[in-house]
Amino acid sequence: MRRSERIALLGAAVALMGLWLLIGTQATLPELTGRARGWSGDFVDYYLPNAEYAGSRFARGELPLWNPHQSAGNPFLASLQVGALYPPNFLHGVLPAQTAFLVLAALHLGLAVVLAGALAASLGAGPWGGALAGIAYASSLQVVGAIWSPPTHYAAAWAPGLLLTVDRVIARATARRTVALAVAIAMSLLSGWPYTFAMSALAAGFYSAVLLGDRAVRSRRIPWPTGVALIIGAIAGLMLAAPQMLPAVELVQRSCRALGSLVMAQAVFVDTPHDPSAFLSTLLRDRFNDGVPGALCVPLAMLALLLPGPGRGRVAVLLAVGALALMTSFPGHLPLYSWLRELPLLGDFRFPYKYRLLLTLSLATAAGVGTARLQHLLGRWPQVALAAAVTAPLLLTATAALPVFQRVLPFARNAPVRTSLDRELEDLGVVDPARGFDRVYWTGRTERLREWREIYAVHDLEPLTLARAGQMLTFFETGRPRTVFTPSPDAPRRGDRVVAPFSGLLWMPWDGDRAAILDLFSARLIVSPTAHVWLVDRYRRLSPEGVKPAVFDNPYALPRAYRVRQALPEPPTLVAGLRQLASGRFDLRRFAILDAPPPELRPRLGRRLRGATGEVEILELAPERVVLRTRGDHPAAVVLTDAHYPGWEATLDGSPTPLLRANLMFRAVAVPPGEHEIVMRYRPATLRWGFAIALLAVIGCVGASLRSSREPGVPRAGTGSSASASR
Repeated sequence: MRRSERIALLGAAVALMGLWLLIGTQATLPELTGRARGWSGDFVDYYLPNAEYAGSRFARGELPLWNPHQSAGNPFLASLQVGALYPPNFLHGVLPAQTAFLVLAALHLGLAVVLAGALAASLGAGPWGGALAGIAYASSLQVVGAIWSPPTHYAAAWAPGLLLTVDRVIARATARRTVALAVAIAMSLLSGWPYTFAMSALAAGFYSAVLLGDRAVRSRRIPWPTGVALIIGAIAGLMLAAPQMLPAVELVQRSCRALGSLVMAQAVFVDTPHDPSAFLSTLLRDRFNDGVPGALCVPLAMLALLLPGPGRGRVAVLLAVGALALMTSFPGHLPLYSWLRELPLLGDFRFPYKYRLLLTLSLATAAGVGTARLQHLLGRWPQVALAAAVTAPLLLTATAALPVFQRVLPFARNAPVRTSLDRELEDLGVVDPARGFDRVYWTGRTERLREWREIYAVHDLEPLTLARAGQMLTFFETGRPRTVFTPSPDAPRRGDRVVAPFSGLLWMPWDGDRAAILDLFSARLIVSPTAHVWLVDRYRRLSPEGVKPAVFDNPYALPRAYRVRQALPEPPTLVAGLRQLASGRFDLRRFAILDAPPPELRPRLGRRLRGATGEVEILELAPERVVLRTRGDHPAAVVLTDAHYPGWEATLDGSPTPLLRANLMFRAVAVPPGEHEIVMRYRPATLRWGFAIALLAVIGCVGASLRSSREPGVPRAGTGSSASASR
C-alpha cells in the first residue's frame, strides 16, 4: 500500500471514530433498564455482566475458565460469545466494562475503515477511493448497528481483513502474506461470532476458486503454490484460535445449542428483515439499508465494472459474492439459505439477513474502485477529477454515515444504574441472601447479577447452557426434559410462526409436583414474581405480603456439598432418572444416583444402615478449584451440587480418584471411612491441547516471517498471470 493510501485510510478512520463518538454515543441511557429496543437487551443482560465477570478475573491475573455463579456452573471460556481469549478484550481487566466496550467499539470502527479501505486499494481504488470504501463499510448498518452486540461488531470489523489477505496471497504468495491470512482468520474466530467468520470464509473460498480457476485456464497450469499457501494460512489461523475453538467444540456437543438442533421455523423467526419488498422500500425511503451502505455506492460500483482498469475482474467476483449473499438473505423466497443450512456450522445461523454484510462489503469496496475510475475518467481536468474524488467520501458521509449514526440506538458511555439481585433481596428484608454457598432460584435477568462473587443463581442466559441443566430445569417447569431449543409441538408461537425460546428464561410452574429438582440444585432461596399457591403451602415466605417479587425459604434444599451412604445406578433414560429423583419416594439425603456406583455403596437386600451419615465442610470454593473436608464412620459418596463436565479432576488425600456423575449432572467422589480431603480442579484437556497447537502455530508463523524478511521478494511460480486474471 502506498504512503498516500495509508494516510488517507488513517485519516478516514480517525474522522469516523470521532464522528461516532460525537453523534453515536451519549453519557447514559437510563431506559436500558427498561429493556430498550434493538441489541441493547442482549448487551445489558448478557454481554455486560459477562464482561464484568471476565474483567474482574483478568484484573486478578486469572483466566476465567469456569463460571460457578449461574445455573450449576458453566465453562465460561468455552462460550464463544464472551471472547475471553480475544486479545482486545483483555482491556476489560483494566477499564470498567462499559468504558472498555466504548473504546473497543471505536477502535473496531477504525479497524473496519482501514481493512475495507485497504481491500479497495488493493483492487485499484487509490487514496480517496479507499477512504470512501472504508467509510461506507464501517458506517453501514451491518457494522454500526452491531455495536450493541460486541462479538458481531468485532467479527464484522475483521471480515474485510480476511478477503484482503486472501487477495494478497492470490496476487503473490509469500510467507508474510500467508501469516497475515492466518492472523486475520484467528482474530475473526477469537472475536466471538463464528457465523460471521463462516460467511467470510465462504466468500473467500468462492473468491479464491474463481480467480485461481481463471488463472489455471489462462496459463493452462494449476497454480499449486498459491493454493497451498491459502491452505497453509487457513490451517495456521485455525491453529492460532485453537485455545478458544477446541473448548467451544467440546461445549457445543454438550449444550442446548448442539449443531443441527434448530428447524427452519426456529431459525428464521424474524419476518420483516427477510422480506425483499421491505428491503427495497427501506432503500428507496432512506437511501441506505442493511445491505446497501448508501445509494451513492451503487452507481460508483457500476463504474468499477463498466470502466476499464486494474482489478476489474476481481471487483466483478466480489460483487458476485455480494449478490449471492443478498439472495441468501431471503430464505422464504430463494433456496440458497436452505442449501447453506446443510453445512455443519451455518445450519444453526438464525439471522439470514446478516448475510448482507457481504453485500455491504462488496458494494463499499467496488464503490471505492469506482471512485478511482471516475477520477481517471476526468483526468483531462485534474482539478475537477480531484474535486470529484474528494467530494464522493464527503457526500457519502453526509447521506449515509450521519443518518446511520442518528438512526442506531446511541451507545452509552456509562453503564446504567441497576439494582443487583442481592441488594433487592436485602431491601425486601432478606438478610444474607447468598446463604453461604446455597443457590437462589429466580426468573429474573442476568443483568441483576452484579456481584457474581457473592451470589449463586439457578439461572442462565448463556446460549450454550449445558444440556443436562437445561433438561432438568425444563423438566421442573413443564415435566418434559428437553433442551430449550429442541423443536416440540408445544413450542411458543407468535402468530403463525414458531419462536425459538431464549435459553435462560426460567418460569415457575403452577404446581410443585417436581419441586425436588430445586432441592437437587441446592436452591435455598426461591424468588418468583408470582406467589403460587404451592409456594405458599410448601415454603416459608421471607418477603412481605403483597410485595413483588415473592421470596421463599426452601428448607428441603440439599447442602452444596453433602454425604450419602448408598448409591443407585443411573436409569437407562434421562426421563426415568428425573422422575425417580422428583418422586416423593426417593430420599435425596440417603441415596444418590451415580453413573458408576462402587460396590460398597450399592444397597443390599436385608442390610439396614445404622449410625450417622457423616459431614462435609467446604474449605474453598473458587471457580476452578474446590476443596472439601469430609469425615464419617462408613464408606460414602461425597456429592457436590456443581455441574459434572469434562476437564474436572479430583484427588482424595492427594491421590487421583474417579470423579463420578451424581444425580444425573453433579459431581461426586467415593470415600472410605475416616477423615479425608477432596480437591476438585478444572483442567480442561482441550485448553491445554489448544495452547500447545497455538504455540506451534506461533513458532511457525514467526519463523516464516523472519525467513521471508531475509529473502528478496520474488513472485512465486504460477502467479505471473494475476494481472490478466484481474482484467
